[in-house]
Amino acid sequence: MAVSTEAARSVAERFAPPLDGVVRGVCPHDCPDCCSVLYHVREGRLRKIEGNPDHPSTRGFICRKFALSPKRIHSQDRLQHPLRRSGRKGDGRFERISWTAAIEEIRGRWQSIIAEAGPRSILPFFGSGTEGLVNGRIAGRRFFNRLGALQLERTICTKAGRTGFDYTMGSSIGADPRSVADCELIMLWGCNIACTNIHQQALVHEAQARGAILVVINPVQVKGSSRADLIIQPRPGTDAAVALGVMHVIIRDRLHDRSFLERHTLGFEQLRERVAGYSPETVESISGVAARDIEKLAWWYASTESSFIYIGPGCQRHSNGGMTVRAISCLPALTGAWAQRGGGVYFPTSTVFPVETESLEGASMRPNPPAGYNMIELGAMLTGPAAGVRSLYVFNGNPAATLYNQARLRRGLEREDLFTVVHEQYLTDTARYADIVLPATSHVENLDLLFSYYHFGVMLNRPAIQPLGESLSNLDTFRLLAGAMGFREPCFRQDAWEVIEDILRLGHPALAGVSAERLLEDGWCAATVETAHVMVRDGRFPTPSGRIELHSRRMADDGFDPLPAYVPLREGSEHTPSHHQRYPLYLITPASCSFHKSSHARNRGWERWEDRPTLIIHPRDAQARGIAQDDEVRVFNDRGDFMLWAAIDSGVRPGVVAAMGLWWDERYPERRNANHTTPDLPGDMGGGSAFNTNLVEVARWRSAPDHAND
Repeated sequence: MAVSTEAARSVAERFAPPLDGVVRGVCPHDCPDCCSVLYHVREGRLRKIEGNPDHPSTRGFICRKFALSPKRIHSQDRLQHPLRRSGRKGDGRFERISWTAAIEEIRGRWQSIIAEAGPRSILPFFGSGTEGLVNGRIAGRRFFNRLGALQLERTICTKAGRTGFDYTMGSSIGADPRSVADCELIMLWGCNIACTNIHQQALVHEAQARGAILVVINPVQVKGSSRADLIIQPRPGTDAAVALGVMHVIIRDRLHDRSFLERHTLGFEQLRERVAGYSPETVESISGVAARDIEKLAWWYASTESSFIYIGPGCQRHSNGGMTVRAISCLPALTGAWAQRGGGVYFPTSTVFPVETESLEGASMRPNPPAGYNMIELGAMLTGPAAGVRSLYVFNGNPAATLYNQARLRRGLEREDLFTVVHEQYLTDTARYADIVLPATSHVENLDLLFSYYHFGVMLNRPAIQPLGESLSNLDTFRLLAGAMGFREPCFRQDAWEVIEDILRLGHPALAGVSAERLLEDGWCAATVETAHVMVRDGRFPTPSGRIELHSRRMADDGFDPLPAYVPLREGSEHTPSHHQRYPLYLITPASCSFHKSSHARNRGWERWEDRPTLIIHPRDAQARGIAQDDEVRVFNDRGDFMLWAAIDSGVRPGVVAAMGLWWDERYPERRNANHTTPDLPGDMGGGSAFNTNLVEVARWRSAPDHAND
């Protein structure tokens, strides 16, 4: 069908799902790949999802997580009608009600709360259940701005590292990860791309086939580590020391690129003085990484003209995470790797795509000055004596699984005086605490626009099936709530396509060449996004000095050390030695291969360790605690505890235990996950999370049946 003909049709007709056919769409998850997909529909049901073979990044394959979505979307557990709580909070007992009754109850409660305590006593909470700009970003923010509520500051994922990276480079723009196949040395630092960025993993394999060296830096030998030429396993939170040790060797042995440093950097002499104190032997005492491996890594890295570092989110989810990424991001400046196509550092963050939608989010409609709260602090907001929170509205998220210090958060969710509304597809751990549950559509039932922070593309998702039951999208639900609250602004009458057209009219340079016609015809358009390689070519960087800032005056002005540094963890052997004696194991929670964050986490996985919640523990640590394979173990500290099954494996560093992924409560022996032990303290920069800064002890709780009498 010609675009001109399609554009003349009504929105409802143009995007009506077929009874049978193939529909172009986009994976909605918070994942770098942002896959272009084909939805296969038969008799009005989604039968299969496959990768779009015509998309240059997706290349016809997608991960199993999203490929298995048809079963989940058509599950008997899908919520299809509004519900009202009929039991105690957390019990999950509800009765069916109508949308009219649900909206009227929300309207009445909110109007009373606003009259008594003001609109800031109502909190929105949303995660990345969909990355759609319409239903994931604009619809909710627009409504809660008009309401006058506190707005959510989404800092949980990469904000600390992003801030540290920005101090060095001036923005989130780094190396182009799609060019990694041209590089001669690749470092995967604190990431698990075989499970979280599979198309990058494919490119890494292509580079290795051409002879590239692969280095994996991670406390756990994640999937794909066996292909590495060098595996480095630092103590959690000591990655900055490793980076500083590598810099020490490069400068000591005069392996640095003097010409690049003179032309493009600021502060090399100060950096030289700083790293003088980080000899390989000193770094070994801090990180546990052998001095000889620091030497080897430095020589490999400095001797390779084209090198690429992929910094994963894991190593910056610590109390020193911002400074960690700050230190690692200085490495390519020493070797001049930024000058090579594909060379430098890539840190996956959504702000790599520079277009902001703030002008469409309704700040001008607020009845009061803007104010926000850090999403990490939800538990404190709900339990603090001065918080005064009277209502919570949750969509696109499951904080009762994904947030930290769950004991405090659950106390808040259990409050009978807290009016909680959850808009969801399933009765999640959070929804079980709701007073009103509203049925939500899946992404496959929505029209939306997405962007990629990996292949720098803008993507159109068409609805492939009709909404199940009475489920509504976020946009449609907030339209109902706006009407009930008496909001008459025209934006609350917009449909999804009208919002998409507003986004495309924002006029940002990154959207040059992105048109509605191209999106309707092909389903995607490439965005105009620069990489650091282009900045080197043009001799400019968006820092105050216009150079890569190894020494940053802006950091000093913001109260930080202006040079990269190693800062001990707030909870660790160096800073809290007595606490470390009581809780001698570092607990980290790497991503699962079988499910995305807490999504899909009710079902059995297919990867090793993922058929049930599992704790990976080194044989030495297991033996010291009398723990055998498949024993049920208790992981605990002062914040709380959780139980799961032991998997003894030497792939994890001694002194470290790893719980892979976050399952729903029902999958754990005592219905508690790892976040009952994690801290809800912010990281060092940007208010980011620090949940991997977590000391625990592990004890055998119940023996596996085959050795119960051992």
